[in-house]
Order: sequence, then structure tokens, then C-alpha cells
Amino acid sequence: MLAAAQARAMIAADAVKTAEQNLLNEREAAMDFSADDHVVEAYSRWLPVGRAALERARGLEQDVAMEVEASRTRLTLARAAFEAVEKLMDIRRQEEEAVSRRKEQNALDDIAGRVRSASEAEPE
Repeated sequence: MLAAAQARAMIAADAVKTAEQNLLNEREAAMDFSADDHVVEAYSRWLPVGRAALERARGLEQDVAMEVEASRTRLTLARAAFEAVEKLMDIRRQEEEAVSRRKEQNALDDIAGRVRSASEAEPE
């Protein structure tokens, strides 16, 4: 999800750059002293459209930036949960090993007790 959001962020950033560049190009064309009145009139009609396109691109860029941050937060939470599960599994494994060692020690103690009882019961 994070990679997809980052890809969308790059696309949105490119759209902002394109809209900004379009505004600059159109303004330069209208400001050219060799341009006739039709170019200036066309620019004045186009300018609200160009500004609206830039605002939409900037809005999308902000939305996608929030999506990237949300994805980063989800990833951080998922990593933390994964680490917690790993620690829990490690604790349980250690507990199981301790139980197994206690059972083994109890069995050895039982055998040692039987050997002692048997050797004490034998007449000398």
C-alpha cells in the first residue's frame, strides 16, 4: 500500500509541475511583445482554467501525501504488531523449554531416588 501511495504521490507531484509549467508558458506567450491581441485574449480566457487545473493538482497532491502518511503509519503499526507476536512466541518457546527441562529433571530425580531406595534396601 505504501509503495502504491508513493507512486501516486509522484504522479500527483508531476501533475502539479505540469500545471505550473503550463501557467508559466501561457503567461510568457501572452507577455511576448510580438504577440497580438488574440493571444492575450486567449490567455485571459484560459487563465481561470489553468488556475483551476493547478488547484486540483495541488489538492490531489495533498490528498495523496496524507495517504502516504497513513500508509506509513499502518506499516509502522504492522511492524510493531509483528515484533510483539515474535516476542510472545519467543517467550512461549522459552516457557515450553523450561517445562520440558523441569520434566526431564523430575524424571532424573525420580530415577536417582529409586536407585538410592534400591541401594538402601539391599542388605549388606
